[in-house]
Amino acid sequence: MHAISWEQLCRPRKEGCVGLRPLLEIREASALKLAWRFISGGSLWADWMHIRYVKQGNFWTCSPDNNHSVTFKTVLRHKGVLKSAIRRTMKDGSGTDLWRDPWIDRRSLLDIRGSPTHMEDRRGLTCSRILRDGEWRPESYRYTEELGGFIMSTVIDPALPADRWIWEPPGASSGSGEFQFRSCYNLIRNTFPLSSDYEFVWCKGLARKMQLCVYKLLLGRLLTRDRLSSFGVPVPDPKCVLCCLEPESIKHIFFECTLAWQIWLEQSRVLGLYTSGKYIGDIIPVIRDSRGRGQDWFRTARIRLAASVWHVWRERNRRIFEGLVTPPVGILHNIEFDVNAMENG
Repeated sequence: MHAISWEQLCRPRKEGCVGLRPLLEIREASALKLAWRFISGGSLWADWMHIRYVKQGNFWTCSPDNNHSVTFKTVLRHKGVLKSAIRRTMKDGSGTDLWRDPWIDRRSLLDIRGSPTHMEDRRGLTCSRILRDGEWRPESYRYTEELGGFIMSTVIDPALPADRWIWEPPGASSGSGEFQFRSCYNLIRNTFPLSSDYEFVWCKGLARKMQLCVYKLLLGRLLTRDRLSSFGVPVPDPKCVLCCLEPESIKHIFFECTLAWQIWLEQSRVLGLYTSGKYIGDIIPVIRDSRGRGQDWFRTARIRLAASVWHVWRERNRRIFEGLVTPPVGILHNIEFDVNAMENG
């Protein structure tokens, strides 16, 4: 895996990578979880932090200073991201600051209107000012009468014990409203386009060594002789060690070499799959288009493809580093053995 960048390895499998999580992103997601615990309350730590640092003020307008701990500064640093992942559900509005809490479409009235002009509007007004008898009355307050459309989207649930925050990051399916680390992690990481080939690499039941071999093949990162030469590594003979006819390259060794093509023809016969493709990029779409034959067939096709790739690469390495030669019949036998083991494992 040394030929693949760390940034590329640290992406989800559905985005065509290995699915590792970098510690920096784990740290940021954990900090966001801490910020969620703080605003949710209900724990000794959250209550103590609120009394110690926020006091009689409001968390959303609190700014870091030298008297704050590193932990609380970290919580404050994630307020902006936290706002984008939460929404407010009301019981009666008495527990929600009308001006400073981000209860209007993830924004606060302060964000929308700016500071109020009258001093009496700054003195701890709550949303109960415009929420009466379980209904919104935005027209009853001069600063909210034009925001009725946004305010009406805030859910009222009289059955709740109190106003509460709901965890609902953008793009996440609606759930219980409870915090989920997976959606939190997806919120802070960089996203990339989905890969249509990931299911051919991370097939259920496929041996990890075969998964990684196919993964590096799809990326073109296997160290064939032509790539070694491009890196300046001395290569005594650039020809393919399997057929000794053409220069060794990724495309040649797996699908143009006479030995490899003989193996793939046998797998195509077993699967009832016929293709004139000369590269894995040509064969994968054919298998994908034939998945209507059923999930069992589709899984078997992916396993056979990966096993064929791995055994061809293994045979190439055995001939170079060990001086051992296995005839095509023996390679096919080894493929069948591994396929049966993975299908029944």
